[in-house]
Amino acid sequence: MGRERTRKGKYVLLYPACCIALLLGIWGCTHFAEKRKGEGRLARAGTLLAKGEYGASLRETKEVLRLYPRTLGDEALFQMGLIYACPKNPGQDYQKSLKRFRSVIKEFPQSKVKNQAEVWVSLIREIMDRDREIGELKQKNSHLGKALKKEKENVEKLKDQLLRLKEIDLGIEEKKSQAK
Repeated sequence: MGRERTRKGKYVLLYPACCIALLLGIWGCTHFAEKRKGEGRLARAGTLLAKGEYGASLRETKEVLRLYPRTLGDEALFQMGLIYACPKNPGQDYQKSLKRFRSVIKEFPQSKVKNQAEVWVSLIREIMDRDREIGELKQKNSHLGKALKKEKENVEKLKDQLLRLKEIDLGIEEKKSQAK
């Protein structure tokens, strides 16, 4: 009754599916290679930070953030926070450090460094509070030092007056003993 099927169209959809899978695989490998390159640059920035080359580390980290904002943005921001918080960094800035750590927390809530960023925010706030308290205490100390200096001057004046009065008293006693 009819003719027999040759099944030529059996694999028609398989060919486009394979092409799409191949393209996705190539794209995935390219994406992975790019991420690895960014991780390498971030590691180099960490090495520069450990060597004390803060400016170079900051530039490298900013470049990683610019090139890979979605894949490595959280780690780049975290490292920038560390650079700004480093006590030996001549460009140390706790405000900038706080800003970077808060960006990690806000913009990357699922990040593996989010909890560390929260700890750093707490520590930096505490440091800033202590620095403020130290500044206030130094100011009070300065005022107390000035007041102490004035009081010492007053004590010296009183000593001088006391010595003059003793000399006068001794002179009067001497005249009394001579008059007897």
